[in-house]
Formats: sequence, structure tokens, C-alpha cells
Amino acid sequence: MMSPDIFHNPHGPDRSSARGLYFVAISQFGISFSFNCIMSFMPFFILKVSTYDMKTTMLWTGLIMGGSSLIAAFAAPFWGSLTTRFRPKLLFQTGIFCNGIIFFIMGFIDHLPLLLTLRFIQGMLGGVSTIGLVLIAVSAPRDKIPRYMSVFQISLTAGQLVGPPIGAYAVALFGYHAPFGIALLVILFSLIFCHIYVRDIPPQPKSAKKSKPFTRGILWGWGLTIMGTVHLMFLPSILPRILENFQLAEQAAITTAGTIMMAYTASAILGNYLLVILACRFGLTRLIVIACLSASVMQILLYFCTGIYSFTVIRMLQTGMIASVIPLVISTFACEAGGGTTIGFLNSGRFVGNAIGPIMATTILAHFGLLPLFLTIAGITLAMLWAFLAAGSK
Repeated sequence: MMSPDIFHNPHGPDRSSARGLYFVAISQFGISFSFNCIMSFMPFFILKVSTYDMKTTMLWTGLIMGGSSLIAAFAAPFWGSLTTRFRPKLLFQTGIFCNGIIFFIMGFIDHLPLLLTLRFIQGMLGGVSTIGLVLIAVSAPRDKIPRYMSVFQISLTAGQLVGPPIGAYAVALFGYHAPFGIALLVILFSLIFCHIYVRDIPPQPKSAKKSKPFTRGILWGWGLTIMGTVHLMFLPSILPRILENFQLAEQAAITTAGTIMMAYTASAILGNYLLVILACRFGLTRLIVIACLSASVMQILLYFCTGIYSFTVIRMLQTGMIASVIPLVISTFACEAGGGTTIGFLNSGRFVGNAIGPIMATTILAHFGLLPLFLTIAGITLAMLWAFLAAGSK
């Protein structure tokens, strides 16, 4: 584990450093936007180009949407460790550019195994958000780490908010190829913002002290980060099936999927902002408990919704609670350790959740149905919460 001191300016944060933190978030917004601009309609795109039966296609959908994130989960700590040898800003820019190229190529693929291969390559290039978190940890005052972690999370979530409707309506107006071009364009603008405004910092040297093993609290915090991401990301891969139950045609289902994703992502931004503010008064751990319990209850309530509007409202409330868990957990340990390895490990939980969410959703739905899926997500979340609290009390 790296020494906390090396991640902070010894002379204290200056004004330009603070501005740079926001532009790190803006650059990360571009990556998030491009990803979600495409992922909002990807299940429909896969259905269109697939030559397999429905059940097999659903399994391919889970792998294509989640496989990249599973590989990125292993890459995230590695990217964090690279900051000891390379300039974090250069790594951040490289990751942004490579992701943009992969996004663009994907738009011209109509072969599912090849599409999955590109997603795996994208996963190897993933973990860019770890570098963004390290850049924030370098410049942020220690007492404001939760605030800037929240800003970073909000930027990710804002990309999830804006991306889906633009992707969905671009498909409706111009066809399936258009959003991939839009994604590349946004990535290029993000790269320019990063190059101009983000403060360059030198490689972060390793601590001379012997690294300490991760505590059980960090391990279960990682588990909570995974489940928080699962709550946020499981739904898009099965929205075609859910909207089919509401008897919507393909074109209406695509635009409705984008609208639903936009609505619950907006509530995730608001909930994340409000709960992180409340953490200063009630404490990080208490807010984590409230968010996990509330989101788990609402996860089960989704099964009993009888229409699109009630489903959307419950989903908005659920994401509004669970979105804050990720920055709250990372802030809990970033304040104590701040090392790139620890941050990279915790951040890898996002990618594991991104991978598990679609795969879990499509697999359980294909074999067992919606209720077992919702009960599984809620149950694992509560189990992770209990283990996290138990580890923290020792």
C-alpha cells in the first residue's frame, strides 16, 4: 500500500489543482456517455444481428454487455499500479483514446463472437477511471475526498443519464451505426478537455514501507461496491423482456428503454449528491446502511409493479439510494489509505459489478424468472452489508 502522504500536495491544494479535479470528472463523463450511449440499445442491436435462437442470444447478450467489465476488473488495480512508473495524466489520455477507437469499430460488426472479442479488448484497456480517482486523490484536501469522489461518481452517472436517450433516438432517426460515431466524437472532445485542463503530475513513487495486506473491511467494502454497481447496471440487458411484458412494440420499446434509463439515472445523481452531503452529519457507515437496506427493499418491490410508470418510479427511488454507496465506500478507505493500489482495488468493484449485473440478470431470468433474480440481488446486497459491518466492528 502506498503512503497516504504522497497523494497530496505537501504545500496544500492550490486553486488550479481544485479546478483540475472537475475537469477530470468532465473527461470521465465523456467515457461514461459513450459507453451508455451504446449500451442503451445494445441488447436490441444484438437481437437484430444474431443468428442464434432467443435463449442462446440472451446468453450472448449477457456476455457481450458484461464480459468487458469482468476483464476490466482485473485491469483496474494494474492501472492504479502503473501510476508509480508513468504519468497518471498520460495514462488517462491513452485509455480515453483507445476506448473511443474500440467503440467506433463495434458499430460495423454484425458477428457476435467478434463483437465479444472487441468487448474483451476494451476490457483490457479499461480501468481508466482508476487513474481519474488517483488524480483526484493527489490534489484533493483529505477532508474533502468524499466530496470530490462524489463529483466523480456524479460525472459517471451523468454520462449514464445523457447517453441512453441520445443513443436510443439516434438509432430511431439514423439507424444503428449513428450512435457509434457520436460516441467517438464525444470521446475526442473529452480527450481535448483532459489535455488542456487536467493538471499533469509526476509518477507517484512507491512507499518505502512494506505493503500491508488488505483488511477484511476493505474486502467487504469491495463487495458492497460490486453490489451497488449491480443494482445500477443489471436492468438494461433485460429491459427488452420487461417491456415485452408491458406489450410494447420494438420501436416504442427502444425509446421507452432510453427514457426509463434517463429517469432512474437522474434520480441516482440526485440521491448520490444528497446522501454524500448528509454523510458529513450522520457518518459514512450509517448512510451506507440506510442506502443498502432501502435499495434492497425496492429491488423486490420492482417485481410487483403492474405498469411502466410504477416500475419507473420504484426504479428511480432504488437507484437514488444505492448510487451513493460506491463513493461512500471508496471515501471510507481513501481517507485512511489513499494509495493507488487500494483505490484501484476498490474501483475494480465497479467493473466486477458491471460484468456480474448483465450476466446475472440474463442468466437467472432465462432459467428461473424475474422474482428469483430480484431476490438474489437484494439478498446478496444485505449479506455484503452485514459482513462489512461485522468487519468494521472488530
